[in-house]
Amino acid sequence: MRTEAETQLIKKSWSIKDGVITWVTGRNAGKPVAIQTKKCGHQTMNIWNGEKVVGFSAGRAAWLLYYGEWPEKEIDHIDCDPTNHRKENLRLATRQEQLLNRKAGKADRPNKGVYKREYGNKWTVQIWMDGKCKTVGTFDSEQKAVCARIKAMKELHGEFVNTQSYSEVA
Repeated sequence: MRTEAETQLIKKSWSIKDGVITWVTGRNAGKPVAIQTKKCGHQTMNIWNGEKVVGFSAGRAAWLLYYGEWPEKEIDHIDCDPTNHRKENLRLATRQEQLLNRKAGKADRPNKGVYKREYGNKWTVQIWMDGKCKTVGTFDSEQKAVCARIKAMKELHGEFVNTQSYSEVA
């Protein structure tokens, strides 16, 4: 948890508009705060607290600036873009909910959870929930399998379902 002094320092030093965090005070007033982007896409920002440089998650700092308090859970970017800090794109989530809201599959296998059987011309759909694998069914075409996967995801994952990469096939 962050200290009250750090919270007040951020509120006094930074502001946010349309997802862009800017300096309020000092020689950089009005300019965007420098953001470092990690390989995974998550962003961090730093501020001098009078003794040392302190780092913050850009998403958590954005939440603080929008709502006036640190988030009690993790911050989930609804559109899966960790650089989009607009208020309507941020929501509180548990670790499991956040993991549900991620883009599916790799480039060579975009339909996560949809597998072509080694024998015959069938497609199997599997989905994980609470550490257990559930087989949804076996289908005659990839398109039918993807549709079944999307339906199962919506039933199990609720508002955190992410079907962005499936929509091209379904």
